[in-house]
Amino acid sequence: MQNSISLIIPTDKVDSCFQQCLKSIEKCNPQPLEIIIVVDGDTGQPQPHIDGIAAKVIYLPVRGGPGRARNVGAAEASGDILFFVDADVLLPENICQSIDSAFSLIPPPDAVFGSYDDKPPAQNAVSQYKNLLHHYTHQHSSSDAFTFWSGCGAIMRHRFIELGGFNEEYLQPSVEDIELGYRLKQIGRTILLDKNIKVTHLKKWSLSTMVNTDFFHRAIPWSRLIFQYGTMHNDMNINLKSRMSVASSSLTLLCILLVTVNTLFLPTAALFFFLFLIVNREIFLFFLKQRGVFFVLQTIPLHFLYSLLSSLAFCIVFFQLQVIKKAGAMRKRRLFSPE
Repeated sequence: MQNSISLIIPTDKVDSCFQQCLKSIEKCNPQPLEIIIVVDGDTGQPQPHIDGIAAKVIYLPVRGGPGRARNVGAAEASGDILFFVDADVLLPENICQSIDSAFSLIPPPDAVFGSYDDKPPAQNAVSQYKNLLHHYTHQHSSSDAFTFWSGCGAIMRHRFIELGGFNEEYLQPSVEDIELGYRLKQIGRTILLDKNIKVTHLKKWSLSTMVNTDFFHRAIPWSRLIFQYGTMHNDMNINLKSRMSVASSSLTLLCILLVTVNTLFLPTAALFFFLFLIVNREIFLFFLKQRGVFFVLQTIPLHFLYSLLSSLAFCIVFFQLQVIKKAGAMRKRRLFSPE
């Protein structure tokens, strides 16, 4: 390999998914230069069980979030490339070669990330929907990415140091990787979405974890980033079709609520729901090809809810910022107004 790779894995629990992740790393050929495991919050966690590979395990006594855990691991790393993976993914055997090849392109990118594959092991509908949606989104987005993903993402170590690492304000897994990508692009660097790099996601989703994660830890903080950086890229989860999906789902719900006022809103609601289906037809056709008709029927309400959560989060952040802006203007007027 042309570049040495430091593999960094943060985790807040040493569970069966993490042990499966380590098993997949044991099979990697070639092996990374080093493997650094950061256990975020050492509250009697068991020792990670590793056979056949040497790994450095760092225990942080107080949980500080994945951003800080990755930064701690990166500070101990010596490889040319910092390769971050989540603790609940399975890596293919050739992952290090794939990462090295991506950075060997001319001109070389400053960061690279991949996607989940289309074979999530958790069989319940929510897990299949969430993992397949992630796979679809990454596989149908621009290779010239505007963001970063730390589930399976790598960055040149000198660029990571230049940026100052991950933002440590996020105490839960959130958009700390997206925020890093924003900063990387802001200084004119390149991020490659390599669609040939795929990992298997082991996480089992429930409806409650989906709502909690998508709303509080993704949509709300990502909306704040959009307003902070003043741009909304036509790519990934916030492309034009996604925005139309958010709008059509919101208008559908609004018209349904207004049916109690006037029944004429019922056909309007149906029209907007039809628009929601049309806008998302490619996603639903992908689901159909992957899992069949019954699965598609299950994903329609899930995707409708996902779009509504995105809409609600964006509106909440917008009005919060307007209130803050108005309060600041009022304080300024009081400060400078004559007695």
